[in-house]
Amino acid sequence: MNVAFNSYPMLGNRFVFDSCVKPSAFVVEHRLLNDSPPSSRVFYPAVSFDLTRAGISQSIDQIVVDRVADLSVSLRQRIEEISRLPRNWDGEGAGTIKSYVLADVVETLIQFEQRIGCFKEPFIAPTRDGFVQMEWHGNRRSLEIEAVAEGWVLVGTLIDVNNKRQYLAGECERSDFAKLEAFYHWYVGEEWIWPSQ
Repeated sequence: MNVAFNSYPMLGNRFVFDSCVKPSAFVVEHRLLNDSPPSSRVFYPAVSFDLTRAGISQSIDQIVVDRVADLSVSLRQRIEEISRLPRNWDGEGAGTIKSYVLADVVETLIQFEQRIGCFKEPFIAPTRDGFVQMEWHGNRRSLEIEAVAEGWVLVGTLIDVNNKRQYLAGECERSDFAKLEAFYHWYVGEEWIWPSQ
């Protein structure tokens, strides 16, 4: 069912729709507007409606396409491959990759390229729950940054002077580029101590 975005105003974080275009995918509480509009208008919280039906998902996809142009050819190709993965791409029920996660990965990579002089490109891999992981592997250190619902989860490995492998873990918010940059500097050996929470 198409959603008609009539010329009703957006009020705060809510859209006003004609009640006749309410698709069944809108699982929200609604109430009639109290400021004397026609009774056919219904109030829907913007954060609750199906993003695909509203066209926001396509907008996010376009942002990814526009921003990915700032990356190297190899990163652009890998992100395009990941974005095209269908549901069940692994044959074991994996979900499709979330567009907003790809947008965050692209933005993080662009920030790294702009902020870090000798940026080494990561291997980028999809995860079966629809997120993405970026990986860097060196001789003595490795860094994995995985997008999760709450932000980023980071895992570092270090081979110490006794050739023993140490595992380190961390997390940060999706927009905390300074923290992500500190973890990357740890990976390349510019920081000796794993960044703390």
